[in-house]
Amino acid sequence: MTHADPGAKGALAQRWLACAAQQRQTLEYRLTCLAFERIADGQPLPLGEAQAALGKAPEDSRDLIDRMARQGRLTLDEHGDAIVAAGGLSLIPSRHRLVLNGRQLYTWCALDAVGIPAGLQANARVESRCAACGAPVWLEIEAGELRSASHPDLALSLVAPDLSRSLRDGVCAEIGFYCCRAADEAGVRGLMSVAAAVQLGRELCRYGPPI
Repeated sequence: MTHADPGAKGALAQRWLACAAQQRQTLEYRLTCLAFERIADGQPLPLGEAQAALGKAPEDSRDLIDRMARQGRLTLDEHGDAIVAAGGLSLIPSRHRLVLNGRQLYTWCALDAVGIPAGLQANARVESRCAACGAPVWLEIEAGELRSASHPDLALSLVAPDLSRSLRDGVCAEIGFYCCRAADEAGVRGLMSVAAAVQLGRELCRYGPPI
C-alpha cells in the first residue's frame, strides 16, 4: 500500500493546522474545550453548566449549542440536556475505540483516535477496523508517541477540514484506517501513515481538542 507523497500530505496537514488555529479564537471552541475536558474524564457536560460557563443569556447559549449540534461539532444525549461528544472525543460507542489513560472512550475519526492521545502526551490503545476490508486494526501510544501497530503499513485517509459540512457525519466519516491494498484499488486519496498522523495530531491537539 502506498501513502500520499509528502507534498500532498503536507498541504492537507497545513489546512488542518490553519483551520484549528482559526477556530481557537471562537466561542464555539471555548465550549468544545469545556465539553472535551469533561468527556476525557469520562463524564458528560450538563447543558446548564455549559450555558453558565459561556456567560451569555440562556437563550443565546442554547442557540449556540443547538447550532453546533446541527453542524456535527458536538453531540447531545438522548434527552438533549448534556453534551456527550465534542472535539472528536465521545462517550458514545463508535467504530474507533480509544482507551485513554485507562479510560474507555471513543472518537469520531481515525485522526482523532491517534491525534488526541498524541497531543495530550497520553498513554492510549486504539482499536478500529480497516475501512476497506473490515479487518481489525490497533495501535498503541505511550506518552504521546507511537509504540506499535497491528500492521507495519497502517495508514489513515486524510481529507480537508470543510466546516460547511457536518464535522462528525461528513468530514470525520471519511477519515478511517486502512491496512491493505484494497485502499489503493479503491482509489483512496490522502493516505497518511499513522506515524505521520501522530505527528500531525500532536500539533493539532497541543492546546486542546483539534477543532
